Amino acid sequence: MDNARRDFFKRAGTATVASAFASQLAGCNGGGMSDAIASTILPAKAMFPGVANKVFLNGAADHPWNQHAVDAMKNYAEAKLSLGSGSVTATGKFATLINADADEVTYVPSTSMGEYLVTKALGLPESGGRVVTDALHFVGSFYMYEQYRKQGLDVVTVPMDSDYRISMAAMDAAIVPGTKLVAVSHVSLYNGFEHDMKALCDLAHSRGALVFVDIIQSAGTVPVDVKAWGVDFAACGTYKWLMGDFGFAFLYVRKALLPQLKRPWYGYRQTRNFAAPILHVYPLDPAGAVPYESVQIDSVAGYFMGSFPAAAIETACAASIDWIMGVGVAAIQEYRQPMLQALQTGLRGKGFRVVTPATSRTPIVTVAYANAASLQPRLAAAKVEITLRANHARVSPSVFNDMNDINVFLNAIGNP
Repeated sequence: MDNARRDFFKRAGTATVASAFASQLAGCNGGGMSDAIASTILPAKAMFPGVANKVFLNGAADHPWNQHAVDAMKNYAEAKLSLGSGSVTATGKFATLINADADEVTYVPSTSMGEYLVTKALGLPESGGRVVTDALHFVGSFYMYEQYRKQGLDVVTVPMDSDYRISMAAMDAAIVPGTKLVAVSHVSLYNGFEHDMKALCDLAHSRGALVFVDIIQSAGTVPVDVKAWGVDFAACGTYKWLMGDFGFAFLYVRKALLPQLKRPWYGYRQTRNFAAPILHVYPLDPAGAVPYESVQIDSVAGYFMGSFPAAAIETACAASIDWIMGVGVAAIQEYRQPMLQALQTGLRGKGFRVVTPATSRTPIVTVAYANAASLQPRLAAAKVEITLRANHARVSPSVFNDMNDINVFLNAIGNP
């Protein structure tokens, strides 16, 4: 048993949770646990003291920290105060979570920066070709592709169909030979629509295109398997369902692709000798024709890592990932499903225009509502927090919520 798991048992403080964690790891290989075991852990209200006095249904925006993350950060701070190092590496943990090899995951500052670096590694927009994205991709990525379009790149944005989905038929029509990249979100931040990533990757690859997927709204809360999907690139910030924070994200790159990629930026962590560089500029340095000589690393990190990550955030995120894998993503999804069904039934019954597919198993239920901010007074009175945008309201329950929270929300929201 590694130190992280020992720490989990120590912090959990109960034999029941420790037994559940051990059983899940031994019997399910990271895929989930039985309903009986999960019921001893979920809802995890005690693990999230920050939401004790409110109904927080907004995990898809900025997920609260759990106590493990807080404890890990405190330990890190204490180590720094004593001039020690308290950081913990999280890439291997995240790789396990998404079924990637540990050397296929590295750090980036954000999901969108990961996507940008992928486009640069492919030589876009200068190398030409087509990029296919869709209306349910991250809106922050729209800006980048807008700029690429202005520079002459052929960018196609596939619209939603009448059921608020992205149909495979529409993607099939858009992904023509010559398409270089297909860029989508596995789970849409807008309405929780979930792409069939295996089918989409098979389609894209049959046309010679590579696939980037944003998994920030799925990793940690919906099962993700990059190898089973056959996806080429994936990026994920940690401040949502991974319960980390802003400024720290992961990038997955299928390592077999490295020979056809170029380094999208240059940073000293891409070298084998950054701590002991070959220099010809200081006293006692050997003479040389150039001031500096590097030895590059031919790996995913050697292509995409720039510098050291945000170590304090990484430490907290590592503790959260340990807890998530201890509970099991499949168990989290199963626990949440009755709440989602109640939201769908309750909102539709009240007459709201629900734009989340009725069969969705992702943690988001959205209604289209003009001037959604006008709903705020109703919700505030009941201490309910959700996401309100210009013309939609998004509800996203998490591991600390229960059916009582859903009922409080439905009563507070009233009728359209």
